[in-house]
Amino acid sequence: MRKSIGRTGRVRTCALMIGIATVLVPTLVFSAIFENLYTITVPLNPQVARPQVLRTDADFDRFAMGELLIRLTGQRDAPTNPALLDLVRDAGRYVVQRGNPDRENLLIVFDPVGLQQALTARNQPLWGEERPLTLIWVAIDGGPGERGILAASASPVPNSETVEAAASALREELLAAAGQRGLPVSLPLMDLRDLDAVNFIDVWGNFSERLGRASERYAPDAVLSGRIRLGEEGIETARWTLHRGGDLRPLSGVSVRSGLDVVADLYAQEFSGIGGATGARLVVEGIESLDDYGRVMSYLESLSVLESVQLEQLVGTEMTLQVQARGGALVLNRVLALGDVLSRSPASGDEIGGNLIYSLSR
Repeated sequence: MRKSIGRTGRVRTCALMIGIATVLVPTLVFSAIFENLYTITVPLNPQVARPQVLRTDADFDRFAMGELLIRLTGQRDAPTNPALLDLVRDAGRYVVQRGNPDRENLLIVFDPVGLQQALTARNQPLWGEERPLTLIWVAIDGGPGERGILAASASPVPNSETVEAAASALREELLAAAGQRGLPVSLPLMDLRDLDAVNFIDVWGNFSERLGRASERYAPDAVLSGRIRLGEEGIETARWTLHRGGDLRPLSGVSVRSGLDVVADLYAQEFSGIGGATGARLVVEGIESLDDYGRVMSYLESLSVLESVQLEQLVGTEMTLQVQARGGALVLNRVLALGDVLSRSPASGDEIGGNLIYSLSR
């Protein structure tokens, strides 16, 4: 029994800002799937800052392809990578849809299968749509009486005009950066529940225990905390710290988007595969019914990292599958850890014939 893997039409997140950037809400299967990974929205306004002037359809296609390659490879310099220049030059070959969602933007959809094959043939990294969800806490300091915490929308707690203006600009820039890098991110609501759990000092001081408790409701895979200092002309400096797996990691850079860029670089290294898929044997325990079997198969076939899933045997409550995974067993394990369908067994790995041992979660 050989299953082919679907590549399009899987939307499991709620977007608060479509096309340019996406804020994602946790789901039952994954912390986040980056919605519409192969769709790029290009502003039509010539006043929008861009590295080049766009006049023709070909210009827009090439610009959009460059943006898409940044998302897919995880490389900031992807548009100028010599190995990818032909993809940028011939971008129109991979366009499957082009349209205007409104008067201000052009939406360009690219062919997922064609680009996956092209990147594999060029031995370039390919980062699938299953990506860690990062919750962003930001403390904004404009001086005495000018402090606040960035919220997903206008803060329900009145802030000074200075802080609100900075928060609006900061929110827009962070979401744009997350959209360009293909990062699923979430900002806190800063409702009464959040206000009761965390305050400005907690975020500014990186008090991980309090931030961790306040973050639980959002079920993130990691927390990015920022300290923004305002100057006379707005945002002056930004300092970022990544909270992940119990560790605190100060990140380099002092710009608004520097933290997200470092996080995207880190995730891309962990979740990208280079070259063709390699085989792995996956054992899933706890299959007690036909519904359990269907749940596992449906879940695995939804994973972009898997190119094929083949049932080898089903004995008692244990099923064994042969899978072809881009990035091999290492990347597959990391992707499975993002979901809540399968739980990894302590014995998984080289200890038992190299099998990946998992149990069906209840």
